Amino acid sequence: MIELVLTIIGRDRAGVVASLADVVRFHDGNWKRSELAEIAGTFAGVVVVEVGDDRVDELLTNLLVLREQGLHVTAQQVEEPTTAPDAYAVRLRLTGDDRPGVVHEISSAVSELGISISRLGTVTDMPGTNGVMQFEITAQLTVPVGADLDVVIDSIGQLATRLNITLQVDDLTGE
Repeated sequence: MIELVLTIIGRDRAGVVASLADVVRFHDGNWKRSELAEIAGTFAGVVVVEVGDDRVDELLTNLLVLREQGLHVTAQQVEEPTTAPDAYAVRLRLTGDDRPGVVHEISSAVSELGISISRLGTVTDMPGTNGVMQFEITAQLTVPVGADLDVVIDSIGQLATRLNITLQVDDLTGE
C-alpha cells in the first residue's frame, strides 16, 4: 500500500468532496485523513489516501478528470514516517481588533520559540465594538516535551498583552 497526500483547490460547489471520494473509492483507496474548507467561494483541502501499489497510476490518471469539473488536484507520495518526538498539544485562541500583521507577529513569535504550528484557522469578519472588525486566530501548537511549557505560554501571553488581544490556552494533551 502507498499513502498519497492529495491537495485539491477550485471553485466551491455541491459535490466537490463526493467527486474526489468517488475517484478514491473506485480505485479501492482508503480515505485516511483530511482537512477541507470553503473560503471565499473557493474549496481547498488536503487528503491523505492509501491505495494499493498496483492502483496508484490509475488513480492519479483518474484524478485528472476532476480538472474538467474546475478542480486542480496534486498528489505526492508520503515519505516513510519518522518517529515524532513526544510533545504537548496546545490550542491558542486569540481575539482582538483586526489589523494587518497580526498573523505574522503571532506566527513569528511561536517560530522563534522553536514551536510548530500544526493547525491554524483565522476569521476576520466578526463585528466588534465601535464598528471595528474583530479577528479570531485558532492555532494548535506542537510543543516538544523538553520545552518549558510555562515559559512558552508566558511568552505568548506577553505578546498578546503587547498586541492588546485576548488569549485563551487549552492543553489538548489529555484529550
